[in-house]
Amino acid sequence: MSDEMKVLFRQLQLAGLGIVIGAVGLLADRMPIFYIGIGVLLLGIARFVMLKKYIRDLNEKKD
Repeated sequence: MSDEMKVLFRQLQLAGLGIVIGAVGLLADRMPIFYIGIGVLLLGIARFVMLKKYIRDLNEKKD
């Protein structure tokens, strides 16, 4: 697995963690924990998209 793929995979893991935190918040009937999970999910998705564009731009400049 290339370094770029490892970086993107970590961001997807962060998004998955957000899903888990949100689910725990729902199951425990704790809405603040649910909202924190949604925030972590959105953060992971945003970082994934930004890093993917950044990596693509770097690869285009190499070629």
